Amino acid sequence: MNTAQPHTRISSRALSGIAAASLLLLAGCAGQSEAEGPGETQDFSQELHDMLPEHIRAAGVISVAGAFDNPPNLYADTTDTTKANGIAPDLAEAMGELLGVEFQWVNTQWPGQLPGLDAGTYDLIWGQASVTEEREREIIDLIPYTQTVLGWLVPAGNPLDLSGWESACGKRIGITVGAIFAEILADASEDYCTSQGQPAIEVSEFQGSEHTAILSNNIDAGIDSYPVLSGTANEHPDDFTAVQMPEDESFEYYSGLAGIGISKQNPELANALAEAMLVLYENGSLESIYAEYDAVDQIPDTELIGVNPLTQTPAGEIESA
Repeated sequence: MNTAQPHTRISSRALSGIAAASLLLLAGCAGQSEAEGPGETQDFSQELHDMLPEHIRAAGVISVAGAFDNPPNLYADTTDTTKANGIAPDLAEAMGELLGVEFQWVNTQWPGQLPGLDAGTYDLIWGQASVTEEREREIIDLIPYTQTVLGWLVPAGNPLDLSGWESACGKRIGITVGAIFAEILADASEDYCTSQGQPAIEVSEFQGSEHTAILSNNIDAGIDSYPVLSGTANEHPDDFTAVQMPEDESFEYYSGLAGIGISKQNPELANALAEAMLVLYENGSLESIYAEYDAVDQIPDTELIGVNPLTQTPAGEIESA
């Protein structure tokens, strides 16, 4: 049974109520934030600031965990590897100006992100969290910030000619421990490979990047969102090629959405961040930030910019499927 999430790029009537409610608050904040260009500052919004949890207002800081290895979304500065660069940090900086707080980034691989969020070590995770219905309902609150198709990271030149799911039958594919790709690959392997008499897709899990395993021929490819893999391939063109999966096959198992993840114990933070994101969307700043990275096509539709848009689960609530 395929339990992965379908493509949700097309606007949905079911989400219109969320968008309308969000835009009501947005109208109240609009007068405090004028349209901005790349690198310009946002006007502080007292209304948005007051939505934040008391402990964050007092500290003036939001701690963020993410792996600095996912360009263009999140990657390390070339001169200071403790500094985060990319779409996510730029969005966070603009949101911080609106909210009157500072976002402090901690370079954290995916296996440590959810445990750190649960323990309260971090206020949110940002960079690697795929948006799924199960996560929205049962695990964390999610605010989508980008939507892309899947891709393969392969040795330079794509010697095995990977493209769609069928081409991956019998291939060794690497993923990060705890990523949703294990389930996606299992479903695709059943539908495109074993049920058609082809060998199954072999999956290997890694604590960090699978790049070394590709170079040492321990696996044939890695899988992730195509822009992330494209960034890696552009940085190391002699070693890697990024291959974009056909859109219809990618969205068969994968919503394509990546989001900001917030603990279900922190609904005020989730709602405040969602409203700040909407302000940036409406005043043009969000598009300007994406344009700096030639990634405007990754901006989700308006209806998907909010808390848990796939399921409409209210922030802080846990629901069964």
